Amino acid sequence: MEPKGEGMKALKWLNKNFEEFIMVSFLMIMTLIMGIQICARYLFNNSMAWTEEITRYLFVWSGFLSISFCMTKGIAIRLEQVTSKLKPKMHAAANIIVHMSELIFFAYLIPFSWSYMMKAVESGQLSTACEMPMYIVQAAPFVCFVLVCLRAVQQIWGEIQMIRGKEA
Repeated sequence: MEPKGEGMKALKWLNKNFEEFIMVSFLMIMTLIMGIQICARYLFNNSMAWTEEITRYLFVWSGFLSISFCMTKGIAIRLEQVTSKLKPKMHAAANIIVHMSELIFFAYLIPFSWSYMMKAVESGQLSTACEMPMYIVQAAPFVCFVLVCLRAVQQIWGEIQMIRGKEA
């Protein structure tokens, strides 16, 4: 029996749309910031370096989040010519192999991304224009690779449920 309520609905929505919500928010912020930059540059003849820096860092985060987004939505490079001819349970088994490969690959990358982020923490490096800690930007691979691994486990569980004949 599954708990019901508004809180559970919100959690289910967040589970399904987390990456998309964050990426759309980042896109809106980037658009707003670059709009301000364009107005400042052409109307007031004043260029602001911080706008380009923030936009670049949001773009970096969006790029890494898109990996998890694609996994959540089932968007990946595949051999559809081969898998489309398989029976549903065999198709699910093939998907499990794909998701296991993704899980292994991104789990392998997690320690390296952690090390990369920790070097930025230890160095105390700051960004040029905003003087924000660079580990905020360099945390993107680590955070997103962990998220990808969680999404891979979710996908594998869904495929196992499909093979067992249960709703995912």
